[in-house]
Amino acid sequence: MTSPKRIMIVAWGSRGDLQPVTSLALHLKKMGRDVLVFGTPPATDLIQANGIDCVVAKENIEVFVENMFAHADLSDRSIGGFMKLAKFAKQYLNSAEYVATQKEDMKSALTAAHNFKPDVLIVPNLIYAPFMCIAEALQIPVVTYDLQINHPTSEYPLFTMEIGKVPAFLNRGLYKIKALVYPKTIKPKFDMMREICGLPLATYTDGSQFDIWPHKLPQICAVSASLCPQPADWPTQKLMGGWWFLSSGSNYTPAPELVDFLKHKPVYIGFGSMKGNPEFCTMLSTLAIKSLEIAGVKGVMLGGWAGLTRETLDTSTEDGKQLYAWAKENVFEIDSCPHDWLFPQCAAVVHHGGAGTLAAGIRAGCPTIVCAMQGDQPFHGSLVQARGIGRYLGMVGSPTLTPEGIAAGIKAVTTDQAIIAAASAMSEQVQSEEGLANAVRFIDKMATSFSYPWPIKHNPDI
Repeated sequence: MTSPKRIMIVAWGSRGDLQPVTSLALHLKKMGRDVLVFGTPPATDLIQANGIDCVVAKENIEVFVENMFAHADLSDRSIGGFMKLAKFAKQYLNSAEYVATQKEDMKSALTAAHNFKPDVLIVPNLIYAPFMCIAEALQIPVVTYDLQINHPTSEYPLFTMEIGKVPAFLNRGLYKIKALVYPKTIKPKFDMMREICGLPLATYTDGSQFDIWPHKLPQICAVSASLCPQPADWPTQKLMGGWWFLSSGSNYTPAPELVDFLKHKPVYIGFGSMKGNPEFCTMLSTLAIKSLEIAGVKGVMLGGWAGLTRETLDTSTEDGKQLYAWAKENVFEIDSCPHDWLFPQCAAVVHHGGAGTLAAGIRAGCPTIVCAMQGDQPFHGSLVQARGIGRYLGMVGSPTLTPEGIAAGIKAVTTDQAIIAAASAMSEQVQSEEGLANAVRFIDKMATSFSYPWPIKHNPDI
């Protein structure tokens, strides 16, 4: 059998999540494949701008983040803060409105698949994992993907944890705990999707037990093996394939003022899609600008969804007024900018440790400072520290993460020749990797050779 010609990709998340998917879709199109993406706005504008057929979901991720976090302080690391955030999240995710939106999108994706008639389905794990059921309903192959390591191994802890915090022999035990908790949390979404698809709830079509997570289906981890080598104990249908980069800087026209400012080789600082209440925005903007001031370096600060700007500073005090005046002269503010264009012109990158920003900074050869907030970010930060390409300074809101500490980190990563050399060496390794090619080869191999727990209707053209 030849390679699948028609490929449908499901994508969920912010720009950092949909940008790799856009890159994969473009790579497939250049190979002569027909591609359809079902994705969540607002980042679907990126997919459409690149000429890729796209069905836009009803769920809007900016609204999702707003509803999840806008009324909570992400920097509050107290027990009360975590309980408040968990309460908001549970209420929103189980609200009638959100569940109805999910159901509508599930039906829409299934209809799109029936109309497009894909030969293979590519689906993310975690929140949109239930969409993998569409492949079983259509009796086609499926390959799942992650932008983090997300399959049991003895070599790494859960991707929400820092490496080295627990003895290695406990790593698999942590995955076993997750395997007890996560499937129960996400099961209602799987039940809803399987009912929509007309599938049994507890078993695959062949009668074998249905696995929510960890599943035995083919799975790509779109992460560089230079940063996170493939575990030796993974089965052959699991691949650490490399990052999927989208080169968009060549189409970017910067403001002349930005071009002039970059001659100073500033430090980048930004927190991507992290978002909270107004107090959170003020705290984060103050932390960022004060860190640059203490370090004595100029900075490029991206507002992002976090809304970083000097305009949120408290100027009711003399210190606030002084910091505002300093920022006006030494910090260039911009809402957004292609990382592949900006980062090579920066001395270092300071960010939250999100998968997309992390990959772009490493590829550019920038020493990295991670100030994490949630999810996979502490894991990424600990990898940065372990590989010697930067510093992990802890969680935003913790007593140990201060402007003075970030300033010291900036000085270290911009002057320590060992860190600078390690970042440069990893950049060369990453640039030599073929993440997109690896992914396509893996998809083709799995689609034509893996034994799925449901009958496969092969397209006569395959």
